[in-house]
Amino acid sequence: MPRSRRRRHDEHPVLTLKEDEVQRGSDPPGSFGHVDPPSGELGQGWTPGSAKDDAESLIKEIGGGEHRPRREDVYPYLLIRAHSPGDRGARPTWPPVPCWESPDIGLIDASWTGPYDTSMLVASPTAGRRYRVFVRIWNLGLLPAMGVHVRAWAVNPGFFGGDPSNPAYQPVPIGGAMVHLEDRTRPGAMAVVELDQTWDIPPELTGHECLMATVSCPLDPWSGVLDANNDRHVGQRNLTILAGTTSAKDLLLTLGAAVTKGGTLELVHGGAAVLPLLRGVLGTAKSEFGPVTRLRAPSARAFRLGVDTGVGRHLLTMFMVEGGWLVADSARVWELAVEHELVLDRFHGRGGEQHPFATVGGARRIIEELGPNAYERIGVVLDSDAGSALIDGLMRLWDLQGLDAGDLARAVAGDKAAAHLLRFAHVDPELQDVGGYSLVVIG
Repeated sequence: MPRSRRRRHDEHPVLTLKEDEVQRGSDPPGSFGHVDPPSGELGQGWTPGSAKDDAESLIKEIGGGEHRPRREDVYPYLLIRAHSPGDRGARPTWPPVPCWESPDIGLIDASWTGPYDTSMLVASPTAGRRYRVFVRIWNLGLLPAMGVHVRAWAVNPGFFGGDPSNPAYQPVPIGGAMVHLEDRTRPGAMAVVELDQTWDIPPELTGHECLMATVSCPLDPWSGVLDANNDRHVGQRNLTILAGTTSAKDLLLTLGAAVTKGGTLELVHGGAAVLPLLRGVLGTAKSEFGPVTRLRAPSARAFRLGVDTGVGRHLLTMFMVEGGWLVADSARVWELAVEHELVLDRFHGRGGEQHPFATVGGARRIIEELGPNAYERIGVVLDSDAGSALIDGLMRLWDLQGLDAGDLARAVAGDKAAAHLLRFAHVDPELQDVGGYSLVVIG
């Protein structure tokens, strides 16, 4: 064969059969003793030894003990917070902690072309305007996260709980971005990422739309479902902040209309949780509502409405009954339930027992035990659409003169200036739909 056509393996010497037998035989030159291959037969009198136990002990010693290492110690552990403070990725959070109050999704009016600045954040966007979208992402793992994909969507205002088959809540893509995150021991484990597209709110929308964001990477992927309550890769912001004379009527009408015929709407006051929420969403610098550090939560003695459940103050329950929508005042429901001794066997107000209203649907179950004869004492039944029923029910039960932010704040806790966190939670067992929306009113 010509030298130019010889391949590398052809350059090894060609052995004769005898030379090959010497190199591959049972007693090649330089060996010590006999090297015949074992037969594979067990010797006479053989019994199992401790090799298996020794191997298991060695594996446990190398692996660090009985349990597998935590995932965040060997892989990236991505997170968009569902709430603030204290969210480290444990899911689900609701109940009792809402999963729709993410402080990690922020908006800045597109007229501001400078860098990310918390003092420029917009808490209540306006339909017809354009906003830059920022998502704060975290890596709590000890391995850097490479190829991190951040995305965001807008969803109709209401109680979106992650079910993509619901035609009322179809996510509309906004934009995305690709970044890298360092491991949790380095400052680069957290980043505020601006998306490549702005959110251009059509004039026909409300500005109260829900915002969803996801974070994903090859070693810690997102499941593909926009379910903030069960996936730490998903952040959800169903939040509006209103102050003074700004009207809440349109938002309340929208939220009421989103209540399904088989569903239950509960309104709970978040109490002191309003302050960490505002600081997480607006920062601590000056905001469109003034310095956030000057905002105050209402004192426990200031409340004029509702029932203290230990995890908030339950204000209202609404669901469909024969004759229309029942809008029930929680304080009246509780008073009548105690009068009829419906709750004495399950709650005595001591010993760490959970209040019946603290569980999702708990107030409705007690109302159903009281029966239709109690409807007149605990609330009003309104033969109208759900949106109008919520507004009319609030106006009558709370003796409201208007639906401005200040009107709602004064009705709940008097004239003293404070910020109030009103959490609207909706559940429909038949549709397996659970979601919520938060409204902060500053009086």
